[in-house]
Amino acid sequence: MTHKFAICLYQPDMPQNLGVIIRTAACLEFPIHIVKPLPFSMSDKRFKGAVMDYIDHCKILNHENWDNFYSYCEKNNNRVILATTKTNNNLYDFKFKENDIVLFGKETAGVPDTIHNIVDDKITIPMSSKTRSLNLATSVAIIVSKIKGNFLV
Repeated sequence: MTHKFAICLYQPDMPQNLGVIIRTAACLEFPIHIVKPLPFSMSDKRFKGAVMDYIDHCKILNHENWDNFYSYCEKNNNRVILATTKTNNNLYDFKFKENDIVLFGKETAGVPDTIHNIVDDKITIPMSSKTRSLNLATSVAIIVSKIKGNFLV
């Protein structure tokens, strides 16, 4: 059974991560929203090497900017949840809903403070205090697994 949750990538800046996330989305059946601009082309060899032919099996919704994406969410009653290291709200304690969209910032800078201020719901993946963060594609896989696990119960 496929559920309506989705992932949003805010201006991803590493083509290989986007490729791996699209491949994950194809395998685990969830759509991806991409907030542009992208600093690379979808013809980039790093992107193509990671995504392979999985892009044909994934629903991708492109948004020209943050305002376009946020308007889409308001119109469709999607709750936006920011995945960030700048919160103490543990992913495993959060109650997801089917129409949620989990937002991930760009690999090198996260999301701007203006977006942090707009988004009310924030989650983090608990990890060692000796480390800074996980790879974006790894974080997406962990959070998607948690969401899908909630809906299997």
